Amino acid sequence: RNNQRHSNNDARRPPKTFMPTNGASRTSRKELLDLIGNNPGGHLDESSRFKFETKLRAYANTPNVDPSDVLFAIGSSVYGTNISFPVQEQTNGSKPSDEEEKETNIIIDFDYMKAFMKDVFLSYGVKPVHAETCSEVLIEADPRGIDSHGFGRLKPIYCDRMDQGILWPDKPIDVIKQTDTTALVDGNLGLGLYIGPHCMQMAIDKAKKHGVGFVVVQNSTHYGIAGYYATMATDAGCIGLSGTNARPSIAPTFGVEPMLGE
Repeated sequence: RNNQRHSNNDARRPPKTFMPTNGASRTSRKELLDLIGNNPGGHLDESSRFKFETKLRAYANTPNVDPSDVLFAIGSSVYGTNISFPVQEQTNGSKPSDEEEKETNIIIDFDYMKAFMKDVFLSYGVKPVHAETCSEVLIEADPRGIDSHGFGRLKPIYCDRMDQGILWPDKPIDVIKQTDTTALVDGNLGLGLYIGPHCMQMAIDKAKKHGVGFVVVQNSTHYGIAGYYATMATDAGCIGLSGTNARPSIAPTFGVEPMLGE
């Protein structure tokens, strides 16, 4: 699935990774990235937030810095540091047009985003094999246009919940009981992003051997897009179904009160 997905999308999403050309900018940017990577929970610590803010403001004042650099978005949404840049005017005194502003937008390749997410999971103590799986499940959503369950979920769903002790980066997967065609699994509140693929693979293996496989997991956590798991089955030559419980957030047809999960 990986190779096919990348080859199909390369034509419509040319890779372009931001990299400052100024020496001072490169140094400041590397210091910020190191600060994030070496201390993933730093946004919860006042001294770390102050250090990040100081370095981010210094980076913002380096020559030719790009205001659209993702580090400024991270500073705003994660560390609470908002950097304001003056609107640049053209030589004739007019503001740049919408088309000209669009041309300055940075396109970050999906492979780069996946590698970034894997590094984040590793920094939290997720095993390398599980970090690879977790980042693969998350990035699968973005090329499909499911922005609600992809890269944007990394911090608020996974990082924040690991910070809060709601879910854990490295928990075993225990099989409580099983038959030839069914299984009950306990995820021990580990990351659903690696529990889900493990359970679907169990179901596929049972189906290949006995014609049908049905696996249920308890004590799991958010597992990304359900379509990832159905695709695992179809790639293996099976018909796949996947579902999970969720808090009520959608009202039924003609209803007003949220009763269905999302």
